[in-house]
Amino acid sequence: MIVYGSDERSYQTLLDTILDGPLTGRYLPDPDGTKTLVDAGLIERFTEIIHPFITIESATPDEGYRRIKTWLYPQGAIREAVINAFCHRDWTRSVEIEVSRYADRIEIISPGALPNTMTVEKMISGQRSPRNPLVVEMLRDYGYVESRGMGVRTKIIPLMRSENKTDPIFDATEDYVRIVLPLRKQA
Repeated sequence: MIVYGSDERSYQTLLDTILDGPLTGRYLPDPDGTKTLVDAGLIERFTEIIHPFITIESATPDEGYRRIKTWLYPQGAIREAVINAFCHRDWTRSVEIEVSRYADRIEIISPGALPNTMTVEKMISGQRSPRNPLVVEMLRDYGYVESRGMGVRTKIIPLMRSENKTDPIFDATEDYVRIVLPLRKQA
């Protein structure tokens, strides 16, 4: 994960780290039937690390002495894009998933081309073509995936349009699939 302070790549970064470890967290059951996170996985660690770079707090507290937090990107859109990168990446490539936050956007790059006959247009329309069905099933068992093959159409695009007043950008080559989430347009 890389955080740039500008709209372009540079050697000067605010954060440059590689996350490694288990994909999902380890949970233990509590006596009341709930589960407690014991060891964070990549998804939880990513969420914790990116948080300060995708939110801002008001400079002054409100009348209840609280600082209001504003999300610069829809949390659900980032979550869906990152989980999709894990679900659908080409695991035969030794390249990491790349998440880059620029001053004006977030880019999520997943290694490998779209599988089978999938295209960006088909992906946007909600067609399914899972590359790694076992990874998808595991993420469903752990509660990270709610439905199959509908996240781009039912989460990323609507959330970006309603909350950020922008459209996400999807790009696919023979080497990668990239999702660009532009920064919220100011009213």
